[in-house]
Amino acid sequence: MRLLGNPLVWLVRVRHRCGYGVHSPFAFRFITEVIYENARFYRYATLDRQLKPWQWLRRRKGLHLLLRLANWQQPASMVVRNCSLLEPLYLQAGCQRAVLYDSYPEGGVDLICLGSPDEEALCHLHPGTLLLLDRLDRHREWFGRLPSVVSFDLGDMGIAFFDPQYYKQAYIVNF
Repeated sequence: MRLLGNPLVWLVRVRHRCGYGVHSPFAFRFITEVIYENARFYRYATLDRQLKPWQWLRRRKGLHLLLRLANWQQPASMVVRNCSLLEPLYLQAGCQRAVLYDSYPEGGVDLICLGSPDEEALCHLHPGTLLLLDRLDRHREWFGRLPSVVSFDLGDMGIAFFDPQYYKQAYIVNF
């Protein structure tokens, strides 16, 4: 979640805005109801008070998305690795019943949030796992090699679903 986005990159990706060209009902619903959700969530105001003024512009948008993702998926277990202190706060606010781990527990994990590539995460994937990768612009090659079924490239964040009921597809979303 970069501080300021590159306007040229935004212009190149503008045709991928709001789900245009997406024919999968699941992917279109995910893009329109989660990624581009405009409603004010109940915890935005209290969590945003912890942001520094320089984080307010670009970082806030990505953190709000983390809250919406956790709220949408309602995971039972979450792992946050190599991230700042803000990501776990927003994820936990989105799903308060979820157990938040620093390291991988035995069995599968429902939601994994990574600040940088982590090969150990691949061992803990199961059908239904949602993987979030921050700073995708630096780690696009690693993200492309994931065995995910449906993935979303948001420019500076990657979202990958590991659900075998969907056909393999990689979407570019201008976020």
